[in-house]
Amino acid sequence: MSKSEFEYGESTDLFVTRKSNGGSIVVGGTGEDTSKWIRILSNRAAQLLWFQVTQELHPDKAKQATTVVTTAPMREANSPTITTHTNFEKAQNFYSMVGWIGNKTWQADLNEHEAERFWIALSRALYPNKKQ
Repeated sequence: MSKSEFEYGESTDLFVTRKSNGGSIVVGGTGEDTSKWIRILSNRAAQLLWFQVTQELHPDKAKQATTVVTTAPMREANSPTITTHTNFEKAQNFYSMVGWIGNKTWQADLNEHEAERFWIALSRALYPNKKQ
């Protein structure tokens, strides 16, 4: 993967919350240099990220879990602050989470423990009425 414009390195203390208007998901954490970072994801980007994290962390549950969720419509990629596409994949000893904001990218790396915590938080934000 090419170098991202915003690289947060190994991130900890990740959080996920739904914006009050319900139209977006806010994710953030503490970067490798101890600075805080926050990104706003469209609902569709957050759902795509949840699907990818589920496939990586719980491949045995991924098919069943993804059949019970609804998908959100695509959002135009012209907003300079909204992440509209994501990727989550296993790298060497960590997971790499990448988001696209137009033609710019951001990246955060998660260890196994943080990836699992992130998946739980993302599941709760996206699907508050579903059994975790």
